[in-house]
Amino acid sequence: MSERDNEYADRSLLPPIVARAADIADRFDFHNSCAMPYVPLLQMLAAQARGGVIAEMGTGAGIGTAWISLAASSETHIVTIEQDEARAAAVRELFADDPRITVLQGDALEIAEQGPFDLVYCDAGPGKIDQQDVTIAMTKPGGLIYLDDLGPTRTDLDWWLSSPDVSAATVWLTPELGAILAVRR
Repeated sequence: MSERDNEYADRSLLPPIVARAADIADRFDFHNSCAMPYVPLLQMLAAQARGGVIAEMGTGAGIGTAWISLAASSETHIVTIEQDEARAAAVRELFADDPRITVLQGDALEIAEQGPFDLVYCDAGPGKIDQQDVTIAMTKPGGLIYLDDLGPTRTDLDWWLSSPDVSAATVWLTPELGAILAVRR
């Protein structure tokens, strides 16, 4: 989750479901939502998982989930997990009418029980900066793992670039915001 470039103050420019998720973020004073430069890449990855299952580790206020839902096909299932019980409940209510989306409350790694996944959006510490083997194991062979919030001086995600279990690359979206894309071997 990013604290940069995630300003959702002007709701008039947002799709309605994203604006409603931004309202949840405001209600919980949550400032770590999906940064805007990540949205096109996240949506492209969600669209390619057509008919598959997408995992999101770290729901937050549901803004990333909302962006994913707008790009994912009607045959794609989205499972998201949030540690904070109140936020998870609010996001579950937000998506109550979308049968594609399951909102769980718990530790990020507990989502593994719902896998295997075609795409894992790893937006939480567990599974991202430690216990990476769990994230890899929950991803189908050939499936994608998307890790955002990479900055020019961040090194705790370098593990992904040298792991023999994935083929990975860094993608810079702005000079300050990057992501790592990894494919499970």
